[in-house]
Amino acid sequence: QTCAAELRRRRKRGEAPEPDRWVAINPLVCEGCGDCNAVSNCLSVVPLETEYGRKRAINQSACNKDFSCIEGFCPSFVTLEGVRLKQAPSGSGLDALPELPEPSRAEGSPCNVLISGVGGTGVGTAAAVLGMAAHLEGRRVMALDQTGLAQKYGAVVSHVRIGTSAERLHCAQIPAGRTDLLLGTDLIVASGRDTLARLSSERTRAVINTHVDMPSGFIHDPDFDFAEAAKLDVLAGATRSGALATVDATGLTTALLGDGIVANLFLLGFAFQRGLLPVSEAAIIRAVQLNRVAVEQNLRAFAWGRHAAVDVAAVQRRAGSIGPGEVLSAGVDDAVERRQKFLVGYWNATYAQRYRDWVERVRAAEHGICPGSTRLTQSVARHYFKLLAYKDEYEVARLFAQTGFLQQTKAKFAGSAKLRFYLSPPLVARIDPATGRPRKYALGGWVLPIFGLLARLKWLRGTSFDVFGFSRERRVERQLIVEYEALLSRIVAELDEPRLQLAVELTALPDRIRGYGPVKAASIEKAKALEKGLLKAWADRAAEPGDQPRSEAA
Repeated sequence: QTCAAELRRRRKRGEAPEPDRWVAINPLVCEGCGDCNAVSNCLSVVPLETEYGRKRAINQSACNKDFSCIEGFCPSFVTLEGVRLKQAPSGSGLDALPELPEPSRAEGSPCNVLISGVGGTGVGTAAAVLGMAAHLEGRRVMALDQTGLAQKYGAVVSHVRIGTSAERLHCAQIPAGRTDLLLGTDLIVASGRDTLARLSSERTRAVINTHVDMPSGFIHDPDFDFAEAAKLDVLAGATRSGALATVDATGLTTALLGDGIVANLFLLGFAFQRGLLPVSEAAIIRAVQLNRVAVEQNLRAFAWGRHAAVDVAAVQRRAGSIGPGEVLSAGVDDAVERRQKFLVGYWNATYAQRYRDWVERVRAAEHGICPGSTRLTQSVARHYFKLLAYKDEYEVARLFAQTGFLQQTKAKFAGSAKLRFYLSPPLVARIDPATGRPRKYALGGWVLPIFGLLARLKWLRGTSFDVFGFSRERRVERQLIVEYEALLSRIVAELDEPRLQLAVELTALPDRIRGYGPVKAASIEKAKALEKGLLKAWADRAAEPGDQPRSEAA
């Protein structure tokens, strides 16, 4: 069997057939538990920050298409068969932008360019294009790709040294502190110790891709903190003052060209227009043509990068008009309004008002002991909603049948999609002896009318006619709501300023309850263990002697 990463490379080169099957994740159904990452050990299942928390999405540009992520115990996965990803029309948007000025060239011999990134994202291609462009102009070039054991998502660093004569080039590896330009296609590798050792605060300029590509730690830690700001601060201190340029190359190329894999050519275009490369536009274009892989797409990425170097806002506007992102709530009031409206669709207005009433009770209690603070109110607004909107069979059906997810997903592909859903029907799914979990079954598009019917039957939820409500999982979910409301009653009655932070931590515990079936059951056990410790601290922590809660003092 061919290595999945190698097979993907062959598909990109046209040496192996591209499967007409694609995976998508419904973010409204996804719980962000990370079980799909754990079972597939794949970082092409990427984090997606949404209004309702961190969810998962598929990076179609990096997906190996072994479809192992589908085995995660979650109903959010859908496959589309018989289609292909849409590509942006040739020259789309570029003609409307103003003509670019001719940039200057980087001076000095040798000119040392360090390209850092991860395996499988085209770092070696960018280095090869740059080296060939210099060769075509009669320059002396030495290059070295340090890939180590990287196949995909491992650190890759390419050294490209360009000089006017061979005498000035003594080795392919850039010496410590001698880098003229750092092209950081991945922020983690760019800010790593080995890369930093070759930078100079007096010499090095840098162009950094700010797109977040999670490291392997994300597979087993769904809440992994990327710490983007800290990494950029490190790079700012290691390069020339004011010489650090940042741009979301992957996000822009995905929106503009339909594929983030060409982000490295975008960065080359950005650096070229800023006068940081010692080669001409004609040489780079010819080098891309000689590479003979996705020539048109790479040239367009290079052109978009040039425009971004001059007016990134114009490029962002163009990308936004193609693929607008989700606008998150601006504050606690906006968050509450959105969630109350969501709960009306989830069940009814009475249920939504129940949510609003508890949030307002907590808001009043917090204001009474700490005017101006909204930390506790925000925590309750987000996490009480999460418990109320538990994803039973009616809700999963509604989120497929009555939202725009399927239409938006199909719009990204060309052709007539054959849909498949991967579900574990609670009344028929048998236990898989290999995993100890209920089996998942692939169901075709014929299940959509059933989704529509279940969505309309949501009024049965919680009644004696709710056949799904008798399962242990549903009983536990309803009990969690009752227990949370009891906790809120206690917090409202006993809240004082010294225990405000504890109250925030207690009310945020539902964020740790994620997933479906056995995954959710395990997360509930862990959350209960944490709650026990926090409640003990709540009972033990009293106001300092002589102090009174502000509400009592008033």
